[in-house]
Amino acid sequence: MKDNVAIITGSSAGIGYAIAETLAKAGASVVINGRTKERLEEAESAIELMGGKVLGIQADATEEDEIKRIINEAKNYFGHIDILVNNAATVGVGYSVEEMPVEVWDNVLHTNLRSVFLFCKHIIPHLKERESGRIINIGGLSSKNPLPFAAADAASKAGLASLTRVLAAELGFANITVNTVIPGFQPDTTTGKKFNEELAKAFHITPEQSIDGTKSRTLLKRFETLEEISETILFLCSVSGGAITGQNLNVNCGLATH
Repeated sequence: MKDNVAIITGSSAGIGYAIAETLAKAGASVVINGRTKERLEEAESAIELMGGKVLGIQADATEEDEIKRIINEAKNYFGHIDILVNNAATVGVGYSVEEMPVEVWDNVLHTNLRSVFLFCKHIIPHLKERESGRIINIGGLSSKNPLPFAAADAASKAGLASLTRVLAAELGFANITVNTVIPGFQPDTTTGKKFNEELAKAFHITPEQSIDGTKSRTLLKRFETLEEISETILFLCSVSGGAITGQNLNVNCGLATH
């Protein structure tokens, strides 16, 4: 990945940080992003300590002006951009459609889908300059398997899957691949913990029961690791993954198989 520059949104912790760390270890220069200054600085320092090239940008990756700023600062600092990983997302589970507040629906669609559209819209010209590129979106299982009390999440991630296919069709001529990676359950990350707790409450079970029940439905009877997710993304970003585009890839130990 030497000489490649990657922007990873929502990457000061969790899946996003694991992706940034993996790409940096492989030689890429990484641009990480988050809203919390302290956590972002800790992530930036950790990547620098392992010898990685990193730029931390504190910004809201859901607002158009901030998105433009992230892209421009990355371009000015490293000179070019090759990879975009759309990881930033929010959780809006725990409500039936009947009971869901409109503002929750709007916030989830704004964060999980509209922001990805805007990031892609503004980064495509930079990728075309390089005559190649990779866009990786982080999807969700709710786009594959019907999950009660998760309508907003399901709608946003299903939209993301369709956006991925359309972008792949539009950008193939420019040697830009576009794919979505769909993790399973990450109950140890901040976002995964919140997702699990709110969903468990809606089902009237404990968070522990939710974790055990979900694990039992995986074909491998375990959850995928952050390393397995990030290594898959590394492959898609590499020369070896250059023939893969327009795909929604399950990396979830068989929680989804289609």
